[in-house]
Amino acid sequence: MISKEEAIELVRSSSKFFHLLIASAMMGRLAESLGEDRLEWELVGLLHDLDIDQVRNDMSRHGIIAADRLRGRLPERCLYAIRSHDFRTGVKPMSKLDKALIAVDSVAVIVERIGKQPEEVGVDMLKAELERASVERPWHKSNVVKSRELGLKVDEFLSLCLDAISEAK
Repeated sequence: MISKEEAIELVRSSSKFFHLLIASAMMGRLAESLGEDRLEWELVGLLHDLDIDQVRNDMSRHGIIAADRLRGRLPERCLYAIRSHDFRTGVKPMSKLDKALIAVDSVAVIVERIGKQPEEVGVDMLKAELERASVERPWHKSNVVKSRELGLKVDEFLSLCLDAISEAK
């Protein structure tokens, strides 16, 4: 399996590097909370947008190309989560890992939109920005609600995500 250091090097020049670091921290904390493999989940968060700069003009391939590039370096369950994290691929999320990545990805986008330090962002601010962002991109809200499928209330999930990025600083 790829090391975290190797994964960071793969995405260091990505236009979404900060997003990937946030997603990785959130995924690690979520894995810990759910009794899952923290390193695997962190790596999935870190590498899920590996192909973003390559596929910007054809998002139906987003995650597919990344998973192909990572074949043999991550377990298949991790590759599947990467393939299924963007609804435009048509790959259906099935596992906790798949659903967690989808929910975390949207929270990371919302945190970036707010543009404040994590410790300045509360659950209420995050929810308000989620509502605003969902007007133009309705999938953000439905993605975050997937946290319920993980056995977490939305507020609990958002709080966990904020704690993860505050601790990662």
